[in-house]
Amino acid sequence: MSLWLWEIWQTRDYRLTRPNRRMRILARIFDTIQRYSNVPRRIREVLNVEDILDQTRTRERKMAKRRFAYEFRPFEVCGIDYRNAPGSSEMAPARKYPNARSGHRIVCNDSAIYVFGGFNPNISQTRPGNNEDNGTSCLFQELWKYDTIRMEWTLLLDANNDLPLELASNAMLLCGDTIMIFGGSGFPFGVNCSNKLYVCQPRNRPKEMLEVEVKGDLPPPQYGQGIVYSDNYLYTIGGTNGFDYTLDVHRLHLPSRTWECAYECRPNIREDPEGRYRHELAFDDSRIFVLGGGTSDAAFVLSTVPVYDTRTNQWEYAITKPDPRARVPGIPAPRKCHSCVQIRTDAGVEVIVAGGYDGITYFRDIWKLNLSTLQWKFMKKSRLPFPLFFHDASITSEGCMYIFGGIKFYNNVNVRTHLLYKMWTKIPSLSSIAWDALLHYIPDIHSRTKEQLLEMGIPRHFVNRVHD
Repeated sequence: MSLWLWEIWQTRDYRLTRPNRRMRILARIFDTIQRYSNVPRRIREVLNVEDILDQTRTRERKMAKRRFAYEFRPFEVCGIDYRNAPGSSEMAPARKYPNARSGHRIVCNDSAIYVFGGFNPNISQTRPGNNEDNGTSCLFQELWKYDTIRMEWTLLLDANNDLPLELASNAMLLCGDTIMIFGGSGFPFGVNCSNKLYVCQPRNRPKEMLEVEVKGDLPPPQYGQGIVYSDNYLYTIGGTNGFDYTLDVHRLHLPSRTWECAYECRPNIREDPEGRYRHELAFDDSRIFVLGGGTSDAAFVLSTVPVYDTRTNQWEYAITKPDPRARVPGIPAPRKCHSCVQIRTDAGVEVIVAGGYDGITYFRDIWKLNLSTLQWKFMKKSRLPFPLFFHDASITSEGCMYIFGGIKFYNNVNVRTHLLYKMWTKIPSLSSIAWDALLHYIPDIHSRTKEQLLEMGIPRHFVNRVHD
């Protein structure tokens, strides 16, 4: 026994205590000795734990910084995770965002995307906002708005707002602040088709979609047609009733609301282009280019493109040029049910074609066609995340293309989606890149007043996108 323990033993107070109490005192003494003798080891353990925690915190900070840092990625297809966006949980779970769909149409401006209609046979038939009769319950009788600044979906109109019943493969465009929707089919496809024109102004929170009263020589009820607006005329080209396919040209003079048949195609007696549906149209101020499309058992080539000249009221054919750097033949494969947008650049009007299928093969490639030079370019850096068709796309004034929905071919199965993607089709202005970065770093920028944003030095035309 050590000297200091012996001294404790010899003290009168300790020897007079009861045996059990003496044992407890000794136990405490030895416990104290044990703790103090292990102090260096415990200090090393604590330091090791602190070192591990510090390394973990450093890794987490680096990862967070990588995730949070803005990166401008032109020509890349990037997913938009609107389901985890700030404020998305504030909406009712059942109506937080659109269901997966195909055959819908979308348009956009610089601050919002609008989605109309669509089809999904696997969605519950008693869901609010859809038709409830067995024939049309798989169609989406609704108009959605996606706010690209707030990253929030809003259901603007549904079955309670007297929307049209033809909700698949319509033609849709945004003219100023007005949405125009023409044609389309109910379900079963082709049984109930439309030749009606509907309009609404979504910025004013409409309570209904108005049918335009028209006169004259109306086009036949069809779906899968394309439309173009130019000089007070709305042109519609092609389409099908489910049995017959046309490429006739009708146009509506909007001021007088009068239809006329501008050109009736007769490929059996002259060199007119063949009828088709689910083609896409491009326009260069005077000529309308018909890109792809098909019938129930065929898809049309993109090497030779039918072109309708609105000035001469004649059809002609444009022979496109292959991309010499792409794999032979250097031209996109024949396809239908693809998407197509166009943007005016310094090199002229350029058209971006994405996805589609030919009845057998599903595509995920993206191509660009210059309407002035007729030169195709395979966009190697641009690629859809999976083969996609019956989707739709739209583009902003600065060249940001949005793609929504459609049928994806994944693991040899066709699955409808409600995924949203964006892709910069060109290098925009530096101010647009800065605005995109600002939205990334300040996702709640919409919570600031118009005056606060202007005081921050943000240009007024960007502020107006937040507070319109």
